[in-house]
Amino acid sequence: MYKRMSMAAVALLLATACNQDPTSAASSNELVLAQNAQVIAQDVANSTHTTCVHWIGRLLDTLRTTDDPEALAFLAQAHDYRDSARAAFAAGDREAARNYLKLSFQAVLSAVIEIYPNAPERTGQAVDSALDRIETFLGDRDAPRIRAILDHVKDLRAQADAALASGDSVTALVLNLRGIQILHRLVEHVRDHHQDHDQVADSEMNEVGY
Repeated sequence: MYKRMSMAAVALLLATACNQDPTSAASSNELVLAQNAQVIAQDVANSTHTTCVHWIGRLLDTLRTTDDPEALAFLAQAHDYRDSARAAFAAGDREAARNYLKLSFQAVLSAVIEIYPNAPERTGQAVDSALDRIETFLGDRDAPRIRAILDHVKDLRAQADAALASGDSVTALVLNLRGIQILHRLVEHVRDHHQDHDQVADSEMNEVGY
């Protein structure tokens, strides 16, 4: 069962909706639905330990007591790419910085997969479970923005499955983690009408320390 919102949280969402441009803001009812749907997604992610934070945390914990040369090499590579991203950002080259961050994230996920080969599949299953539970919760309620985001996450899942079938497990994990991150921040995406859900999710995941 999803958690009930506190009255303060409902009031905050209603106030936020009223302060937005009525021609572009999501309805207050859809914001309440998004809050409950987000709690569902967070419950699934936390119970299955399949968020970006969970996977990287497990990786680091394992490497403290386990000698896995390949995983350690991937993690060292990730650190090097992150250092290059900082240098590029300091030099004002934001495009290069973003590219290095992308490479760094892929390298750390390669380390995750080295130790947990089923990480892409498990994460994909968690996303599917969250989608199913959210759609069951929504029923036939009017929630166009939420449903559009759910459709986008379904598309990410299809891309992830295709990548996995082709042998690209890193891309599969990236896409599945992106999907679960989007659902994990559903209220913000609905309320703020983000045009690029992927970029927002990727930026949030790049902030995870390793």
